[in-house]
Amino acid sequence: MKDSTRGVLLVTTRTIIAAVCVAAVVVARSTVGWGSLAIMLVALAVLLGVLASYNRRFR
Repeated sequence: MKDSTRGVLLVTTRTIIAAVCVAAVVVARSTVGWGSLAIMLVALAVLLGVLASYNRRFR
């Protein structure tokens, strides 16, 4: 696979994952309970993982 194609796929995948996590936090915010809190914490952890994988390239 070419480097440019790999880069585009990586950026697209990260963007989709981030959008899904933000949507999960927004949807879970409307209800109160431990389940919603767990969903929001997992989504936050995934967003931090995406950010860490992005920043790893620029070390």
